[in-house]
Amino acid sequence: MSVSKFILGNIAARTTGLKVPPYWLFNQPVVTRQDPSGYDELMMLEEAELEDMIRTNALGVPMRFPLEISLVDQEDWWLVPIEPLITLTGRNIIVRRQVSKGKIRGSIKERWTQDDYQVKIEGALMDLKRDDYPRDDVQKLRNFCEAAKLKVRCPLFEIFSINQIVVESYDFPFTKGIQNQQYTINAYSDDTYKLLLKKNNNR
Repeated sequence: MSVSKFILGNIAARTTGLKVPPYWLFNQPVVTRQDPSGYDELMMLEEAELEDMIRTNALGVPMRFPLEISLVDQEDWWLVPIEPLITLTGRNIIVRRQVSKGKIRGSIKERWTQDDYQVKIEGALMDLKRDDYPRDDVQKLRNFCEAAKLKVRCPLFEIFSINQIVVESYDFPFTKGIQNQQYTINAYSDDTYKLLLKKNNNR
């Protein structure tokens, strides 16, 4: 096993939550008490696959929840340079009905449907190479925000089956440091609906 692949494997293991002992303990019996199955499967990947798994930000720090965005009609994905903070808020639509129940208090609650997920993305763009304003990244993010409907890829979004979002509002506030620009994006999850039904679908 090459040294570079061993290092990549250990970073990937820690990124995915696997408990891997240091390399100098691999020849000691104590290691046999660990369950190596997850790590063995991880090390079966090629180096290119490990590098793709370990997405790093502009500072070279591994990202736990890297965010990639793309326009709906395109296949070019943009990896947001610095891992943003993503907040998901879910809500059920509850219909409350007031009926006469004598001395029993309260209302009858009916879960009508599940509302869209509210998505809040907060982060910062930096130009560390030229120590200048990150004009190109800001312009790129602006184009995505103004397009409104976006495809997204992120481990957190995958858990909630979110593949598309619609941007409602976005903010680029004043940020200290000429090489920094903070941003906030407020959006909703967007699912594909089949609004036109054929006669066969009603059966």
